Amino acid sequence: MERKQWLAEIPKVELHCHLDGSLPPEAMTDYLTRTGRVPAGRQLRYSVPADCTSLADYLTCFDLPLLCLQTEDSIADFVAAVLREAARERVFYLELRFAPMFSQAEGLTLEQVFAAVQRGREIGTAETGVRCGFLACAMRNLSPAQNLEMLEEATLWYPDLICGLDLAGDEAAHPTREQEQLFRRARELGIPFTIHSGETGSVENLEAALSYGAARVGHGIALQKSPALLRAYAEAGISVELCPLSNLQTRAVPGWEAYPFRQFYEAGLTVSVNTDNRTVSGTTMAAELERLCVHCGLTPAEVPALLRNANRCSFAPPQVKADYEAALQAFLRRNPPEEVTIP
Repeated sequence: MERKQWLAEIPKVELHCHLDGSLPPEAMTDYLTRTGRVPAGRQLRYSVPADCTSLADYLTCFDLPLLCLQTEDSIADFVAAVLREAARERVFYLELRFAPMFSQAEGLTLEQVFAAVQRGREIGTAETGVRCGFLACAMRNLSPAQNLEMLEEATLWYPDLICGLDLAGDEAAHPTREQEQLFRRARELGIPFTIHSGETGSVENLEAALSYGAARVGHGIALQKSPALLRAYAEAGISVELCPLSNLQTRAVPGWEAYPFRQFYEAGLTVSVNTDNRTVSGTTMAAELERLCVHCGLTPAEVPALLRNANRCSFAPPQVKADYEAALQAFLRRNPPEEVTIP
């Protein structure tokens, strides 16, 4: 089997995927025009432009998707739609992250938002079999009080729907330490968390994530600046959720020659590979793995290790992890890495 086909068919675990950044474009266009949220015939752009210059520029692509997530029915429909897309990519377990407060522009309560997400998961999982947990995203541009209010509501849905907490948004403008009390409260509640850290060059945010007890960090690119911190992450077992194409688009790295995948992997970091935003970045899990093969020397023999990293560091229930491992082993028996052909 050729490598691209093998990567497309291998069962996958993804830990870093934003709901709003992964809505299917055709469904968005239909919804936005049908509901009058945008005029019919307007040119709609959902993916990042080639000349994207920063994370802040990248984040402007989320305005239209968020318009699609303001009613209970639309939230449920789009959650199910994203799970259908994940199923096509052979994703076995997916952690979808979303910011509940960003779905309140038309009056929904936090409880209604969480209930709609739950309904969408029930529909999507029943149709596809994809297992899915949700990370509730606090936002850097919101006050600690607002984020704490969201966390208290999310706790009511943990662990059946909500599997953990995240902090997202413009990392350069809002350092992680602004939200210290959020993570103190999460620890008190026993809710695991990941934090977007080191995407815009901040070693300080990575130090904060370590000190707060993060189980994982999103992106983590700035670890390449500090060998001592990289070692500390490896020793603490903090997993790094790499999102290769997104990291290039946001200029977290200037090019593939500077991408730290191999450095992190060989330093013993628990690295996973993720899309970040399927639609905004224009990517898939298979495409992300292929990019690492082409640009960073990832071999078919190493791919299962990355997927097992994701499975082991996920916030999934133990039975889901065991089921994934069984599915992966069954695939590898039929399609061993050493038989993969490289074009």
